[in-house]
Amino acid sequence: MKGVELKDSYQGSKYTVTHCKGALKSFEKALQSVEARKRAKFIRLIELQIQRLADGEPMSKDNFPPEGDLPKKTGQHHTNKFHALKRIPIRGYCWLSEKVGNTYYISHYINKDQDGLDTNDTTKVGNNWKKIELD
Repeated sequence: MKGVELKDSYQGSKYTVTHCKGALKSFEKALQSVEARKRAKFIRLIELQIQRLADGEPMSKDNFPPEGDLPKKTGQHHTNKFHALKRIPIRGYCWLSEKVGNTYYISHYINKDQDGLDTNDTTKVGNNWKKIELD
C-alpha cells in the first residue's frame, strides 16, 4: 500500500519491536480484510499499538492477550507464552526475546474475526522463534 506502511522495526524507550522475515507481507495480506477507505487509519492505529509496546506502556489483556506456548529450550521446565497484538480484524503474534535483549519480534499477522488459536499460527510463531532464539 503506497503512502502508509508499517516499518521493519520500531525503537521505543524500553524495547525494540522488530518484524520477522515475511511478517510485513502477511500484514499486507491481512489488511485486505479492512475496508479500503479505513486502511490508512487502521495502519496508524496498529503503529500506535506497536509504539506503545516499544515504549513499555501498559497493554490491556484485550489488546495484548497471551495466546499460546512458545517451544521449550533444552532443559527448560516452564513454558513461555507468545502474545497477540490485537486490533480487530487483525492479530500480530509476537514474543519477547530471551536472546536479543529488550526486543519483541512480530512473527506474522493474520485476519481473524473470532477467538481461538489455530495450530498453524502456533507452528509459524514456533518456527520463527527457533530461527531467532536458537540459531
